[in-house]
Amino acid sequence: MSSIFKKIKCPNCGAEKFSIIFNSKYKKNISKNELLDVYSSSSDTELLDQLVLCGKCDLVYVNPQVSPDIIFKSYSSNIDPTFVDQNKYRIITFDRVFRDIIKKISIKPAYKKIILDIGCAGGAFPVAANKIGFSVIGVEPSKWLAENAKKQYALDIRPGDLFSQKFRPETFDIISLWDVIEHLTDPSAVLKEIQKISKKNSYLIVNYPNYNSLARKIFRKKWPFFLSVHLIYFTPNTIKEFLKKFDYEIIYTKPHWQTLELGYILTRAEKYFPIFKHLSKFIAFCKLDKFPILYNIGQNLIVARKK
Repeated sequence: MSSIFKKIKCPNCGAEKFSIIFNSKYKKNISKNELLDVYSSSSDTELLDQLVLCGKCDLVYVNPQVSPDIIFKSYSSNIDPTFVDQNKYRIITFDRVFRDIIKKISIKPAYKKIILDIGCAGGAFPVAANKIGFSVIGVEPSKWLAENAKKQYALDIRPGDLFSQKFRPETFDIISLWDVIEHLTDPSAVLKEIQKISKKNSYLIVNYPNYNSLARKIFRKKWPFFLSVHLIYFTPNTIKEFLKKFDYEIIYTKPHWQTLELGYILTRAEKYFPIFKHLSKFIAFCKLDKFPILYNIGQNLIVARKK
């Protein structure tokens, strides 16, 4: 077990003291191979890890944490057609949201403006941003997702993690982390690299599951974002303080609404609410499972400017 899990300090402030929110539900003597199935883009494995609250800065995070090597190996070997099936509506979401962002920050589309999308999955955001008029590079740990996106959309999608790309300092005008920051084993290392490769006065876009959201308080332990793939749970205050350490100031924030198919949403919800299994069958029978639904269950969107 010691080679699989490791105790960590708070990813935000480095403190060692914490209080336990949820105890671990992993079975004894779990193997590395069993954990490899957990980390995928559309994984719905419920949170099995011990969840804790930092005694100094109030960050909520998983501790101990599955070895980063196991997590990256799982992501890099991930084949996820279920996730890609929803790309049509993810592109619609990103087109709507990103147009609103560039309007708010008064940045005009131009191919000389370069965006880096970290953890781009099936390539939905690069597609949307490229259509609007930006040059986009995507980085994705899953080799299958990266190759699928390159073939389908003919975009610059690179397999691997951020550090393997060796980007030059002050390269990017905008860097995005869509549904990514909660997955990071070392968010400080990633933000330090982002700080280095982004231009002065550039922008950082992040969406994250808000631990202080009304949805989390209503659903409690059944909040759909309590997943084993999620290692960190920010609040508006803790993410503000976290980004401040890397000279990023939040200039825009709002709830993040997404569009996905009704059938996909209900299928994901069945694990938490068994009644949805019957509803899913009824919706499919009525041929409404492909109907697009706009939803939010506790995600926030922020845009930050590098000082």
